[in-house]
Amino acid sequence: MSVDYLDLASDVTRMAKAKGADDCDCFIETGRELTIKVRSGEVESIERASFRGMGIRFFSGQRLGFAFTTDFSKASIADLIDRCRAFAAAATPDPDAGIPDVPASEAQAGDLEINDEAIDRIPLDEKIGFALACESAAYDVDKRIRHTYTTAYGDQRGRIIIVRLGKDPVFYDATSFDAFSGPVAEADGEKRMGLWSSDARYFADLEPAASIGENAARRALAMLGAKTPATQKALVVFEPLTGCEVVADVFHGLEGQRVLRGMSFLRDKLGKRVGSKLATFVDDGRLPRGMGSRPFDVEGTPTRRLPAIAKGVLKAYFYDYRSAKKAGASPTGNARRGFASIPDVAENNFYLIPGTTSKDDLLSSVKEGLLVTRMLGFGVNITTGDYSRGAEGMWLRDGKVSHPVSGVTIASNLGDLLKGIEAVGSDLRFFGRFGSPTFAVREMTIAGD
Repeated sequence: MSVDYLDLASDVTRMAKAKGADDCDCFIETGRELTIKVRSGEVESIERASFRGMGIRFFSGQRLGFAFTTDFSKASIADLIDRCRAFAAAATPDPDAGIPDVPASEAQAGDLEINDEAIDRIPLDEKIGFALACESAAYDVDKRIRHTYTTAYGDQRGRIIIVRLGKDPVFYDATSFDAFSGPVAEADGEKRMGLWSSDARYFADLEPAASIGENAARRALAMLGAKTPATQKALVVFEPLTGCEVVADVFHGLEGQRVLRGMSFLRDKLGKRVGSKLATFVDDGRLPRGMGSRPFDVEGTPTRRLPAIAKGVLKAYFYDYRSAKKAGASPTGNARRGFASIPDVAENNFYLIPGTTSKDDLLSSVKEGLLVTRMLGFGVNITTGDYSRGAEGMWLRDGKVSHPVSGVTIASNLGDLLKGIEAVGSDLRFFGRFGSPTFAVREMTIAGD
């Protein structure tokens, strides 16, 4: 028997009220996903899975009780509500706890193009063929591509439902598609892996399978014969793939909860210059077909386009309801959660605004420096801004690639990095919910031999 989850969520809030909740919300997440992995021209695995889960926030005065379940039986839900009530009774009062009072009509939006209705009409053989074509294209580039780490295709379809006590349900459906290629190049006893991926809301928007495989293979081949330079300070260029990792670190510094706790290098900087005039960072939950686009966040707050850093000046932090209330601000539509957790601050589509210079022209203007094509390890302290990551890429000299580089660490401070952005390309590209064009930082420490 099919379940009407909208009605179920509404019933749950009424049951919670009968158990003593002053306010509550029911969050339901349902969906299904597919993962295909191939190796050496053969299908290695096909995994299909369906999922559903429910999380309830139960407020008794200023006390919050939270619990979740994947069992939607009447007995399980009744027990879930009882547990929420018990947890709330034992909780410490929190004057900032609560749920935003947003009319359901305000939480809806026009078509953000995040749900590809064709997902179930695409034959499985076509999806398998896409993965195999990625791998085949990688092998076809050069005989030095001997094997692949993995090649995969995946897709997912899901629905998010939120019902607050006494309010109409709000919901949205969304799909996602992704493909990944990781071929390995070998020559003279040396092995180098290349990585490339593509993700999209619509199957038709995925990068062509041949392009994914070719890009990954060429990146692997380009690293053969890599050298480790002497330690020095030099200009560093991030391409979109690695730039997105820097962009993600900038977002973490803008999370309202971190700022309130004094755990961000951007604390106490509102209205102040924190980057160069080329540094404009925006979060946009309404970007058509964006991987992070959605009409509302997990608390029902409508999403929007919000510049956080505009021409180097810090304009806004990102909040969920609780952190906004604590800060005396308004929620920004940046709350995220799964059914098994309570809301936290996260990005929608957060990206560095592109410039007007092509990537080729930007690279040709570099007298000497490092183009970072891959970053390794973790070494970012969001509280202090201290930044240190393993890296590899291409050494640039007089606007041309001189040789591949590996075995280095790039280091700076995120505050200095933002202020040091001196060129931004026009080639904006998203990887997941973060986006970046190619951009150049005036100076970083490159630690090598």
